Amino acid sequence: MPDTRHLTDTLPNYPTLPTTTETYMSTTTIPYFWRMYQLENYHSNRGFHFFTANNKRFFNSRIQSLPPYGGRVFVTSERMNDRYPRRYSVRYIDFDGHIITVEGFQAFESRYDAHAFAKAYANENFARVGNESVQLPKEIKIV
Repeated sequence: MPDTRHLTDTLPNYPTLPTTTETYMSTTTIPYFWRMYQLENYHSNRGFHFFTANNKRFFNSRIQSLPPYGGRVFVTSERMNDRYPRRYSVRYIDFDGHIITVEGFQAFESRYDAHAFAKAYANENFARVGNESVQLPKEIKIV
């Protein structure tokens, strides 16, 4: 029988394909942001413009001054003009720097409701591991 040990030593260790009883789970990790300015810098260093003064001025937007919930989740408020009330959106930063809106743009009428939801959403979806914020896996059943 030929010696094949050298072949398996160089092959990558691929995971097995899931069966109908296994679940696939993935996580993403980014630095844990203790302050909003750290989150804003991470975003802008990747070439995005969500937090620029022009964008905030156009949407009459305000960003929370509290530290991000779970190191990633934050609340913004927007008011398009004086005829409309200020409404609140819950957002988080993804591993690649994109800002993701949760539950829809201006989904919350009160600041309190938006912050309560943001805190609960962060607790359910993100965890701090050392100095990193880990997005907890979502189970995907493979049928």
